[in-house]
Formats: sequence, structure tokens, C-alpha cells
Amino acid sequence: MTTCLLEPPFRCLPPFQPFSPPRFRCYAAPGAQPLPSDPDTETLVLPLDGPKERREIVRLAWEKLVRWSRSLQSRAKTDVLERTNKVVVLGGGSFGTAIAAHVATRKSLLEVNMLVRDPQVCRSINEEHHNCKYFPQHELPKNVIATTDAKAALLGADFCFHAVPVQFSSSFLEEIANYVDPGLPFISLSKGLELNTLRTMSQIIPKALKNPRQPYVVLSGPSFALELMNKLPTALVVASKDQKIANSVQQLMASKNLRINTSRCIEKCVGNCSWHCGRTKSW
Repeated sequence: MTTCLLEPPFRCLPPFQPFSPPRFRCYAAPGAQPLPSDPDTETLVLPLDGPKERREIVRLAWEKLVRWSRSLQSRAKTDVLERTNKVVVLGGGSFGTAIAAHVATRKSLLEVNMLVRDPQVCRSINEEHHNCKYFPQHELPKNVIATTDAKAALLGADFCFHAVPVQFSSSFLEEIANYVDPGLPFISLSKGLELNTLRTMSQIIPKALKNPRQPYVVLSGPSFALELMNKLPTALVVASKDQKIANSVQQLMASKNLRINTSRCIEKCVGNCSWHCGRTKSW
């Protein structure tokens, strides 16, 4: 069996159905012969005496399809979060701290490591659950752990949020490049251009890590760190050339107070991607 696309150029492609929707067979009336049996088929035993009965069959079938669709969507939204065990945030600034706190609240068993350079900030996060420099009045979730050891922070991480300022990113990433897994998705929170070279983070990260295929995602506003810390309704844009990775980050971060849009325009996300590009998809 093939599926024909009625658009030029005319061609036939094999059907692709990663998930099969529920199917039904109907008895026209008591004693009528059903369609050939199928183990994946549900049976609706309803009389077909008139239009009202036929409408009832359609209604029941439609409700079943809607329930199946909602169940599938709900499963897709939680799969990424369930599979994620460790997230690392590079940098202990205001936005890095806010992202770490937000992601940590998404799952109590999720380990969120913050790689910081200031031992005092490290101690305040681990012992008092506060960032003494940027958010001394905000308590951080207990599953946020700070460290100054890059190897320990990156070991076994599923996602990496890069919150180091652009001007220091190149030298910082070169120092930790040996500890970065080649398949680890890098989510850049840093905005702007490198002053001397005018490079963007999408150019800095792969070169500094010596891996042109490093998975790369841009996370942009409109938002402020304080909004995230106060759990106010806000929005962010996730942009990547790899739509699958963008969707994964979207599922990891989206919550009742944070809306995440996805986009493919990475370079325009230096500022606010949602202003520059209309091709966004909300979760």
C-alpha cells in the first residue's frame, strides 16, 4: 500500500505511522456479519436503524480518537522530563541561577548542577540554598547543587545551559572542552557579540569545543531573571536548526507560568527571536 501526494511533482511514498490510531468494527444490527477480525480493532455493537444511530457511532468513534490523541500528546510532553536525570548550568549569574531554579522545580529527583567560579557563591548555594550575590532573598530548590569542578558538573549531564557572558565564553569553553560530551545539547543563554571578532555564540561554542557538530540551542527572551524567580507568567523562545532538540528543550522547561516557543532562526535570536521571526511554535 502506498500514499500518493497530490502535489507536483506527483510521487508515491510508503505510509509512515509511528503510532496507529484505534480502529473499530461495527455490527450493523444484531446478527449481522462484522468485518474480518483484527486484534487491534475495537467493536461497537450498535443498531443501524436510522441516521440517529449512525451519528451515535461516529460520535463514539470520534471521542475515542480524541482520548487517544490527548493521551499521546501528554506522553510526549513528559517523556523528555522523565528521561532527564541531570542538567548542568554553566555560570552562577542572575539568569543562570533563575534557569537552574526553574528547571529544578520541574522534577524533584532531577539533579541540577551549577558550575560557578566563586567559592563563596558555591558555599551559599549548597549550605544556605541562596545565591548570595544575585538572589539572596530567594530560596533555591534543594536539588540545585553548586560546584567549582567542571568535570564533576558535566559528568553524565543530559542538557547543558551556558550562562557565561559572551566576552569570556571562548576561553572558558576551551578550558572545559575535554569534559564535554560530543552529543551534549548546549543551550546558550548568553546574548550579544564577541567584541574583537563579532562572533555570535553559535560560532563561539563549536569552535571553542572543537566540535562543529555539537548540538546547539539558543534560549532568548522576552523575559527577566526576576520574573522566573518570582514565578510570574513569562515567555521564552527556543531556537535550533534541529527541531527535535528544540522540542526536547521546550518539553523540559515549559510549565504553567513559563511559555516556551520554538523557532529555527538561530542567528536572529541574539535579541528577542519572537520579535524577529514569526515562524514560532508554542507549547
